Amino acid sequence: MLLNRIQYTPPKSKTAYPFNLPWQASFRDLTLSQLVTVLTGDNGSGKSTLLNAIAANYNAILMSGASLDEDPEYQNSRALARCLKLTWQYRTKAGFFFRTDDFISFIRATRGRIKYAQTQLEQLAPDSLERLPYLNTLSAIHHLYQVDLDKLSHGQAFLALFRARLRPNALYLLDEPESPLTPENQLSLLALLHDAVENGSQFIISTHSPILMAYPNAQLLALGDTLAPTQYDQIEHVAFLRHFLDDPQRFIYHLLND
Repeated sequence: MLLNRIQYTPPKSKTAYPFNLPWQASFRDLTLSQLVTVLTGDNGSGKSTLLNAIAANYNAILMSGASLDEDPEYQNSRALARCLKLTWQYRTKAGFFFRTDDFISFIRATRGRIKYAQTQLEQLAPDSLERLPYLNTLSAIHHLYQVDLDKLSHGQAFLALFRARLRPNALYLLDEPESPLTPENQLSLLALLHDAVENGSQFIISTHSPILMAYPNAQLLALGDTLAPTQYDQIEHVAFLRHFLDDPQRFIYHLLND
């Protein structure tokens, strides 16, 4: 275990977001008991808010390599982060904080680097020494990802990126990583996470995916009126999806006719 405890001391006078989330009224102390912790809850319950604050507390690195301190979007998260105390069994800076928006920006930037290097190479003579920096750029990207990111879908590129970037003994904070993935590819992601866990890495995941929630022995936490442990079959999203798949036409009929 890398990060094993999160404590919260609420501010005395602030009542606006992010300090007005219902679970904060009773939340004071959380022990992380498993290498995979899953945050569940409805939209607006504060899953991403808590994950952002954890990341801001220890200045986690974004997938792109940028610092949270440089991103104005995290102003509220930094305010909440100052109310958290993280206790580490083994403190690490290895790993990253993932959001879908950051992934899309990262893939676009990487594809831009590839295209720019290719364009420059086309304009230079085959024997020109000026080609070396661009060849090195393309070689480094290919060596890291082992595939041509420029020719992959978002979902395929996502899995290639995770396959290349997951490291042993690292902490990964993942905010809805299922977003670009089909259910089958969510299972592929689950297998990648498991390989990393087997090598000592830890994950805290905010998700709506019943597939990721089903990771064996994951610590499941439900955010709503409280922040409390829950069981897989008790998660509202899981129960709703199960009922819908059992009889989708019944749900659709009542939705469209009531």
